[in-house]
Amino acid sequence: MSSKYNMFASAAMTNGQWPLEMFKRKYLQMEDPHEITFPPKELIKPPAAQRWMVDTMFDRRRIKYLPTARYTFRVMKKLLSILEEAMEDPEEDEISDDLTACFTDVLARAEQDEMASIQEHCPVTYTAPVSEENAVTVTIVEAPLLLACGGQTGNRTWAAALYLGTFLFNNGRHLIENQTILELGSGLGFVSILCGKHLRAKHVLMTDGSDAVMHLAQENVALNGVDKVVKSDVLLWGTTGVSDIFKSGCQPMQLDLVLGADILYEPEDFPALMSTLKDLFARFPHLQILISNVVRSESTLESFLDACSTNLLHVERLAIPTVPEEEQIGFFHSTFDPIYIYLIKSPQAQHRPDEGFHDGAIE
Repeated sequence: MSSKYNMFASAAMTNGQWPLEMFKRKYLQMEDPHEITFPPKELIKPPAAQRWMVDTMFDRRRIKYLPTARYTFRVMKKLLSILEEAMEDPEEDEISDDLTACFTDVLARAEQDEMASIQEHCPVTYTAPVSEENAVTVTIVEAPLLLACGGQTGNRTWAAALYLGTFLFNNGRHLIENQTILELGSGLGFVSILCGKHLRAKHVLMTDGSDAVMHLAQENVALNGVDKVVKSDVLLWGTTGVSDIFKSGCQPMQLDLVLGADILYEPEDFPALMSTLKDLFARFPHLQILISNVVRSESTLESFLDACSTNLLHVERLAIPTVPEEEQIGFFHSTFDPIYIYLIKSPQAQHRPDEGFHDGAIE
């Protein structure tokens, strides 16, 4: 690799090169190409910049986990269109052979996959929201275009999980480090894997009501190399006892924090959820629970808050500023609907200090 390319790569985090890094992060997370801000042509025109994009975004020989061929084709087609407009001097300017070869390869694969189902699972890489070179990532094999299938919503990572992940990564590390964590409705495992891979959790047990989803989640655990820390089990709210779900490896007498993201979807599930929360509090009276929720329906949220009140559970909303979409630098998520994180405590713990929540973190 040339020294010129090395210099370019090391400067990728400077203000001038930051649009390229953001382009890469959004591409690897498979953000809608129409929503991606492509770097200006003067930034992607230099040969070193084209080499950087090949090596960090498009070369299957170098990059282990890439988006689907059909998605990559859409992104590269627009990228090459911008590059073609930038070629002003035919003798000096050119699109690199390697970039062209990547496009030829992805075009052939995209045509083969043209009839692929929208249910196709593929690796989606989420980059942590930090402005530094080689920011840490979590890769989840999921179906990013699939809204729901067979009544299941656990086939993709939702905005509430990314919002919770952003909070934990930037402001909540002390809540996770050396702690035993239980996640409810974990889906394919983004939050649990983040805790085990980058936030130094002691043990993490992720749970969901679907055997099929838990099987896929455990594969994601292995893919991220955290199978010694993160375990999985099926948990049917209101049916499976708390004593039964610790058989996967967590310490049965210890539980420090419960997490949930986008689990307040169906009001008819709330009685079963309340049963499980009360079961948890009966065993761990001073337990704290964090639930991240996209407010799609005010009536659904009110139903949940009413259910908590009826069951004497104390609920407080954390005062966490929402980062506008145009200012996000990782774990990208929609803010079209408001997202809130709620702290839930048992009646016994209502008057105890909120351990770990300070400096105005609670409204």
